Amino acid sequence: MKIVHVAQYLNPGMGYQENLLPYYQQQLGHEVVLVTSTLSSGFNQKGKRKYPAGETMEHGFRVIRLPIWGELKDKFVLFKGLTQILEQEKPDYIWQHMPTTLSVRTVCQYKKRHPDVFLAIDNHADLTISIHNRILKTIYYNLIWKTLLRLWAGPADLFFGVTPSRCLFLEEELGISPDKIRLLPIGTDTEHFQPVLDRAQFLAKYQLSDDQTLIVHGGKMTRDKQVDRIVKAFSRLPDTRIRLLLFGSIEDPDLDALVKQDTRILKLGWLNRQDTLTVLIHSHFGIWNTRHTTLLEDSLAAGLPLVLRYYGSTCHLIDDSGLFLYEGSIHEIQEKMQLLIDHPELLAAFRSATQQLGQALSYPAIA
Repeated sequence: MKIVHVAQYLNPGMGYQENLLPYYQQQLGHEVVLVTSTLSSGFNQKGKRKYPAGETMEHGFRVIRLPIWGELKDKFVLFKGLTQILEQEKPDYIWQHMPTTLSVRTVCQYKKRHPDVFLAIDNHADLTISIHNRILKTIYYNLIWKTLLRLWAGPADLFFGVTPSRCLFLEEELGISPDKIRLLPIGTDTEHFQPVLDRAQFLAKYQLSDDQTLIVHGGKMTRDKQVDRIVKAFSRLPDTRIRLLLFGSIEDPDLDALVKQDTRILKLGWLNRQDTLTVLIHSHFGIWNTRHTTLLEDSLAAGLPLVLRYYGSTCHLIDDSGLFLYEGSIHEIQEKMQLLIDHPELLAAFRSATQQLGQALSYPAIA
């Protein structure tokens, strides 16, 4: 098939769905094109946002960057020439990323003119990462976008939620019929897990030893991510043979000061994708105590057991393969860490189950 993805932003070289799903679809023999704007979201190594319009390549598939009239930052852009590109590319299948974008109207109009085209719209939003102010949320999602989708999105064949709670968001917040909603999880990038360092090289680089238990957390560490709770829980553990590896950007100054108080905590800084995967492969378990991040799927692909906060966007990511946090308190985090440190046989069983789950959620299967 000819598959055209429409995404508002693209961060080149990252491990997001829009980078990887088209690649794996192309690996299955389809011709894949991703149409996006001249912008990235800015969440990349150099924070670069602007790219030239025109055609490039990403993971071996074509990318067409279109100029824009403007954007509502981090939500959607106003494309110039999207209709013309769709008419030019003549897709059999359109994959529209996110329902709350103005390009939904364009792809649905194209579907009306070409009814044989299959149109899927996926959703990455849930209540934990959306507008938190109830009045603004009601106006933006329940009034504006529910109305627009009722007017525009009738021709769409399916809506994919990438987690269970994001399926629920489609129905309850945006008014999509449950008959059209399916769960299609974000995949695990199992094919590209070739660490740039073997274990001995990894340990030498970060001055670690093979008898240490390595706990990892990564991403953009803002105050609302509550990484301070992980650090405080870790610092209560008396074991001298444990290390907490933090990678990514620490954007909470209080957290940075807290980290400096425990010499067993290592700040690895911002890592590119290959270095990130290397850290995940060589660690013993990872912990993320708030909302979903694609690092969780990367961890599954690495076979890394996880400790996760239980909610509708993480509940499918542990299956006898790790531990859930239900309160997210410092005491609970400490207890779960201590349990895994004290019971290496449990950790080994979790690693085996994680590897199986990672294969079941692999991008080849999702594609």
